Amino acid sequence: MQASNIAYIYDGTLEGLFTAVFMTYSRKEVPYIIAEEANLQVMFGQQVFHVKTDEALAKRVENGINKKMGSNAYMNIWTAFLSCDIDKATKIYKYICVGMKIGRSVYTHLSHEDVMAVDKMCLYIGNESHLLKGFVRFSKMENGVYYAKITPNNSVLPVVMPHFSDRYSDQPFIIHDAVHKLAGVYDLREWYLVETDEINLPENAEDEADWKGLWRSFYNSIAIPERMNKKLRMGLMPKRYWQNMVEVMV
Repeated sequence: MQASNIAYIYDGTLEGLFTAVFMTYSRKEVPYIIAEEANLQVMFGQQVFHVKTDEALAKRVENGINKKMGSNAYMNIWTAFLSCDIDKATKIYKYICVGMKIGRSVYTHLSHEDVMAVDKMCLYIGNESHLLKGFVRFSKMENGVYYAKITPNNSVLPVVMPHFSDRYSDQPFIIHDAVHKLAGVYDLREWYLVETDEINLPENAEDEADWKGLWRSFYNSIAIPERMNKKLRMGLMPKRYWQNMVEVMV
């Protein structure tokens, strides 16, 4: 495969990225970058190749990754794709190229810069999803459904939904990622994701305001003013999450 000054443009889906990976091998060229069109700034003299997503080709790449690189490497790729890093597609492509040479041990080669790049994105996803498992706040709607709004940097909703569907298996709920325009819905049987620009919600349940008041009172009553450390609190509970937390909304 020959290195080239060509940019591959894909549709922003994992299937689109896998199709792009297939095309790089089919065309026997190494693209300078793989990116969504909105994130691409074409350089002078650079060629552009528009990738048309093909689910059959994408599936072949997925199967090839699992066969050659193993399920652990595939999960790293899937997780890294949730990242907000605008260069994630190129980094994942390079990771796949390395993995196809190294094989199933690729995810352990952390000294390799292309492996390290994907590992860092996975770590960031893991950290943010861990924080959100503690920072999500639900409100009960008048129809009995619980609703929570989140505004994460990364598209971590697919990672946190299994946690909440297990923990709140006896109540229907919606977690709305307003940044990535995605909603996770749990209907007491299973959870699924829905792409949405906005959600039309019913009114809050009659006693919701009382419950929020009680939660604020509890939060404030257990605080020890003499030991208040705002810097430490912002380190453990980043301020960007406060807008959706009833006890510290700003």
